Amino acid sequence: MRALELTARLLLALVFLAAVVGKLRTRAGFAEFVGSVGQFGVPTRWAPPVARLAVAAEAAVVVLLALGRTAPAGLVLAAGLLGVLTAAIVGALRRGARPACRCFGVGAAPIGARHVTRNVVLAVVALLGLLGWATAAGPPPSAPTVLLAVGIAVPLAAVVVRLDDLVALFAPTPSRPTRPAGRH
Repeated sequence: MRALELTARLLLALVFLAAVVGKLRTRAGFAEFVGSVGQFGVPTRWAPPVARLAVAAEAAVVVLLALGRTAPAGLVLAAGLLGVLTAAIVGALRRGARPACRCFGVGAAPIGARHVTRNVVLAVVALLGLLGWATAAGPPPSAPTVLLAVGIAVPLAAVVVRLDDLVALFAPTPSRPTRPAGRH
């Protein structure tokens, strides 16, 4: 179960690290994130502190997951934070709001069911990581276990972070009307 725990920790750490870096990379990016917080039902005056708290919680997840002893706390915090973020998305969708997903900084895709699904899957990954931690026994992970975890977590993290781009890439394009035969 060490591989399960390590894979979950690495996947979540990479996803939350991308979220933190994406939001804090530029002042304008963070300002856009703060603006989007209000579109999720947070009163305007509370949007900046809520945005800062969200980024601080995401950063805490990364730090806790990176340290071996605090990994269980990081997995619990990740699952809880994902639950809160999912509830915010579902609440906005129920109100008919479709703000841009600024989960990783400057995204422009409106929130939707895929964002709910993504967060639920990541929360399940956190819980599986906890299960892996609770049932792991013996020595630290071997080199092949670490390589397996990295080989699984890194591409999955890339898919999670670039999900909106992948959806846009593979979304069907509107078809153009065809001309009747014989007319040019």
